[in-house]
Amino acid sequence: MFLNDLINSQLGPILGAWLARRLSPEGSYRLADWLAARFAARPETALCKAIRANQAVVRGLPYDSPELDNVVGEVLRNAARGYADWFRAIAEGPDYVRAKVRVDEHILEDAWQASERGYGVVFAGAHMSSFNMFLAVLGYESLPIQVLSYHRARGSYKSDNYLRHRLGIDVSPISMESLREAVRRLKQRGFVLTGVDRPDVGGELLNFFGRQVRLPVGHARLAIRTGAHMIVGVVRREGPDGYHVTGPRIIEPVRSGDQKRDILQLAQHVADILAGYIRQSPEEWMMFLPVWPDVIPSS
Repeated sequence: MFLNDLINSQLGPILGAWLARRLSPEGSYRLADWLAARFAARPETALCKAIRANQAVVRGLPYDSPELDNVVGEVLRNAARGYADWFRAIAEGPDYVRAKVRVDEHILEDAWQASERGYGVVFAGAHMSSFNMFLAVLGYESLPIQVLSYHRARGSYKSDNYLRHRLGIDVSPISMESLREAVRRLKQRGFVLTGVDRPDVGGELLNFFGRQVRLPVGHARLAIRTGAHMIVGVVRREGPDGYHVTGPRIIEPVRSGDQKRDILQLAQHVADILAGYIRQSPEEWMMFLPVWPDVIPSS
């Protein structure tokens, strides 16, 4: 499908940023809604099946429930509008971002206070709403943070990272080299951010929405091994075109001396927190890989 190939190509995000400079906000949303509807109209695609399966588990419904018929389109619409806002943030700059995004005061305050007391901070988040808008806030506020991104930085991932670099955000696909840099940064009272709700065959089995699934635990490993503290946060829609960055107070991980157990306990605690936020706004969970592939009926 040409449209799908274009959006997921390296050109896709660059084209989106170019269009944001030429379309009104209303025009950008109309285009986003049209694109979302086109994708949602193909329920047989892997994308739509993954979204439906994930939403079925989160909502406690069977895969074929009629209640899910409109959910895939709603998720895609939220995602498309989030990208429209992200591209406009690139085009219009910090004033636009500050007007669009409200961040709970304690999130950045806790991070700076931990750093002043000699601790690094790991930010762990989920793919909710427009997470890029929070990255835009960090970029424009000049927070010295390293973002560990998906290790397969190809196509649209690569272009998205290019746009993030334009905001001064240090984005590095996960690798041995970038993880060594993260350890060094945390030991020097710095900040590292990563998403932790993507299924990971190299991860550990955690309980997520009452099911066992392999999720990343690198964020917990970094915190336990470097003595860093943990901030868990998500981005949620606020009103028709705003965003709210929220999360609990900073977590000081328990270190019992059993490193493996401590890592798993911290990772599970983070997963539980994120699951709570996803349950509150499941239509804003932008997870497009099947977290529980067994839920999808076999063809």
